[in-house]
Amino acid sequence: PLHYSPSDRMRDQPDLIHPLSPSGAHLLGTDRFGQDITSRMIYATRIALAVGFIAESLSAVIGIVLGGLMGYFAGAMDMFGLRLVEIFSAIPRLYLMLAAVAFFGRNIYLIMAIIGVTGWTGYAYFTRAEFLRLRKLDFVQAAIATGTPMRSILFRHMLPNGMAPLLVSASFGVASAILYESMLSFLGLGVVDQASWGDLLNQAVSAGGGFYWWLATFPGLAIFCSVFGFNLVGEALRDAIDPYTQKRG
Repeated sequence: PLHYSPSDRMRDQPDLIHPLSPSGAHLLGTDRFGQDITSRMIYATRIALAVGFIAESLSAVIGIVLGGLMGYFAGAMDMFGLRLVEIFSAIPRLYLMLAAVAFFGRNIYLIMAIIGVTGWTGYAYFTRAEFLRLRKLDFVQAAIATGTPMRSILFRHMLPNGMAPLLVSASFGVASAILYESMLSFLGLGVVDQASWGDLLNQAVSAGGGFYWWLATFPGLAIFCSVFGFNLVGEALRDAIDPYTQKRG
């Protein structure tokens, strides 16, 4: 429905001075290159959600597998896994992303990989706690007694019964991943030649000290609403799953 693509710099109108404030032609204005903000905001949503969901899916896979093994076997496996979790929890994720971008260049897949590889510790903690609780229950002991393969016990019988806290953690994790991507783009280290909320927000202040309110308002609201929305989803899931809340209701 929009007349402009995210990369249309309107080179056919060189006499216009950019950025342009919101108008009938450009509902949210243009950036300093003459690109339509409305179109770029819509396109940037794809980038933000892709980073959020793909990076968090990678974190969930790593954390659930390691946490499940820690909780099921306990003992030495649990001790080794906990030390690994403590190591990754101590890694400053933002500094690691800045260093990776400095060495390997700006790449959206690299950002996803770093967020995913360093963000699995919460899943591991939750999965471990649930599996430690479930491993002594009758249905798990019955599955072991009947010779059920271990992968089936872990991921077919135990995991579905311990998914509740993982769903809550996932909603918060998606919000965190979107925030990290926007932060890198705001610093000028995000995706290359693609629309990003953080990059649009960075253009709000010009080199000469000018301030363009529409470049600060609309991308800032998009970041705020997406992060706040996923946090609300996490809170709602936690309230819906929490048995104590249900009893009070």
